[in-house]
Amino acid sequence: MRHIRSTRRDFIGGALALAASNAVAPGGLAGERTILNDASRLDPTPVAKHWRVQTDDGDDFIASLRSELAEAAAAKRPVAVGVARHSMGGQSLPRDGTAITLSGRVLQPDVAARTYLVSAGARWADVIRTLDPLGFSPAVMQSNNDFGVGSTYCVNAHGWPVPYGPFGSTVRSLRMMLADGSIVECSRSKNSELFSLSMGGYGLFGIILDLELDIRPTCSSPPSWRS
Repeated sequence: MRHIRSTRRDFIGGALALAASNAVAPGGLAGERTILNDASRLDPTPVAKHWRVQTDDGDDFIASLRSELAEAAAAKRPVAVGVARHSMGGQSLPRDGTAITLSGRVLQPDVAARTYLVSAGARWADVIRTLDPLGFSPAVMQSNNDFGVGSTYCVNAHGWPVPYGPFGSTVRSLRMMLADGSIVECSRSKNSELFSLSMGGYGLFGIILDLELDIRPTCSSPPSWRS
């Protein structure tokens, strides 16, 4: 019997062949699958469709989003929406489903009311870039400025400013698209149950479109500390 010796090159070649075979679409159809990952880069997941969209496209965005939801429902595919995908797991990576990645920089500050309206696809860097020249900053945000604003609400992240609680405490209202394509406005006085459920609900109750948030004056000088 001939002795076969495995080499490192053989091992790498076999691993590549296995990866290629796993990239074949379900049902044995040839063609590469779309693989997405979260921010950790540790969870590569195949999806049936990946749609990247700007959330500031107005009526076109709304119509296209409704179309994507209807298509996914007809195909019985799960849908998950993300921005930077720092929130890891199935809520951000729909295996063999429709993945939607939001982006956009729509911000409308209202200094008199101490609020601003922001699209869910904006990142905190966009918010800071807009508010800072006005002498304001977000009341609460996550530690990293590349996280998505809408995503921060969906996980109800804790911020670092001491006088404030988690991010949801600074959200005054929002608009959300439900699974049937309808849009509802939510606040503590309007659709309050849905408002509470979606705060930290990981996107299970609908797709956040935009939010009205609190702002606070930027500290002009560092505070004096007493020992």
